[in-house]
Amino acid sequence: MKSAYRQRSVSGSTGPIGRGRILRVRALVGVSLAVVVAVFAVGCSSGQTSGFYHRVEPGENLYRIGLRYGVASSVLVKANRIDDVTTIRPGTRLWIPRQAITEPRGGPQAGKPAVSAAPRRPTQASEARRLARLDVRRTSNLEFAWPLRAKLTSRYGTRRGRPHEGIDLGARQGAPIRAAESGRVIHSGRLGDYGKVVVIKHAGDYRTVYAHASKILVRKGQFVEKGDRVALVGSTGRSTGPHLHFEIRRRTSPRDPMLYLP
Repeated sequence: MKSAYRQRSVSGSTGPIGRGRILRVRALVGVSLAVVVAVFAVGCSSGQTSGFYHRVEPGENLYRIGLRYGVASSVLVKANRIDDVTTIRPGTRLWIPRQAITEPRGGPQAGKPAVSAAPRRPTQASEARRLARLDVRRTSNLEFAWPLRAKLTSRYGTRRGRPHEGIDLGARQGAPIRAAESGRVIHSGRLGDYGKVVVIKHAGDYRTVYAHASKILVRKGQFVEKGDRVALVGSTGRSTGPHLHFEIRRRTSPRDPMLYLP
């Protein structure tokens, strides 16, 4: 009887030896599950961090988007693996890392520069300018200069609900307008709302536009050097007073001139 009991204890699940095996099996199963959970957690944490996408609107750039969410433009460049900040076009989806936001999305300042980001504005602006000017020098060896020393009266972006694809510089009638870089004149004459306008093509498919002139001093096909006089300030076309409307474009896409000017 004793030997039979021992045999059942070894092979069955009711004896002390059987219960020990069950405990060991349960322990092994528990460890295996813990390992699986840990691996799954690591796998999940190694993916993309928490955040959301922003669709670029006309007139926006990295600096403006960074101000909107309180994120440094350098963070956006790294998060989206951007090599050329000037190629960001309307409709592009940009990843906004949530942990880099200084104020939660949807808070009282949503859609506006975060208050805590205000001290960093000069840093963000200088970083965006540094990247843009570095790219234009690297790809085209260009260094744009101010076409006119005058008061900035309107910035690049959206004005009264409409895209404003350059900057406006208020100046006296007849003040000289100079080429921001050397290149060839590809347009010299009237052009719709621009009035009398000069367009200069530069290296790397960059173009500069000088609009609302009172008088044009160059002809189409002419090569001009940086600093040469190309026109005189006026108020032709759709204009409310003497000023220069100045644009920088990459092919046909407008860029914020303030990112490129010294």
